[in-house]
Amino acid sequence: MGPAVGLIGCGRWGMNHLKTLHELKKSGIIASIHACDLKPDKQHEVTEYADTFHTDWQTLVQQHQLDLVAIVTPADTHCNLALSLLDHCHSLFIEKPIGLSQHEASAIISKVQNVGGRLLVGHILRFHEAIKQTMTLISDGSIGELHRVEFNRITTREPPDYPNIFEAMAIHGIDTACYAFGELEPSRLSVGNLLLDGQKYPTNAELFIEFPGMKEAHISVGWNGDFENRSIEFIGSKGSISVETDNTTRVVKKIENISHEVMLKETSSPLLKEWVYLIEMVNKPVNDSIYPLPGAVIRSIKWLEMANQEISNGSVRLNESIE
Repeated sequence: MGPAVGLIGCGRWGMNHLKTLHELKKSGIIASIHACDLKPDKQHEVTEYADTFHTDWQTLVQQHQLDLVAIVTPADTHCNLALSLLDHCHSLFIEKPIGLSQHEASAIISKVQNVGGRLLVGHILRFHEAIKQTMTLISDGSIGELHRVEFNRITTREPPDYPNIFEAMAIHGIDTACYAFGELEPSRLSVGNLLLDGQKYPTNAELFIEFPGMKEAHISVGWNGDFENRSIEFIGSKGSISVETDNTTRVVKKIENISHEVMLKETSSPLLKEWVYLIEMVNKPVNDSIYPLPGAVIRSIKWLEMANQEISNGSVRLNESIE
């Protein structure tokens, strides 16, 4: 019999989790789904997918013996919620970012380790089949030495109530670049083309990250775009690889200006793969207890803090042309 799963947070992305869990339940991989959201009217939306609905997490954990709980709530709630939940359920899926500071991330990781639990942090692009295939091509030397990562995530959606673009989107670019460079630690970060909303939250920005060995990443993220842009280009000494992250079926490799399409057979959604991976982590204790590894999780938070600090110290030039 599969695990009983709790889901806290049924907003836009939380509903994607819920629908994914529903598919896993239909396949017999999980036993039951128990949803939670502060808004009572969410019950009408989740009834089709969840076995029960609650408006507070305390009732959720008191009424059900849960094997896994997902936290898909605003980032500023992750730390306190995770630390409290670990007293009731030792295996968590926490959407990125795991917290708003290295201190918060370390506190969660420490408690997971202390209770002998399992933790998966939602760095979803690590489970994207096109990215995984790209990592294999890079490791095989297909494009020579990797020098640069160009990461774009521009959406036509309007900013949410808490629109910090660093925490919502740039973290994916930071983690993907570090992952592509073999989990290399950046050496420097700067922010440009910054747009702030009325509450001084960054809604559009470019991040420039330097790595040891003359490697670099350029990350462009933002809300209210004219069109969706989810492209990533990995540029090496012999060629490049292009990926569209809204497409899980192909990768384009370019060598000497000749393009080659690499078709992918595995087309499962990255979110589904994340859930299957966590369930396997729980079922097979020999696996790593935290994914990504703690150092990678904390590293992404460290460089988010650095980006936010760039704004606080007033050294970033605002992009007045966007306003």
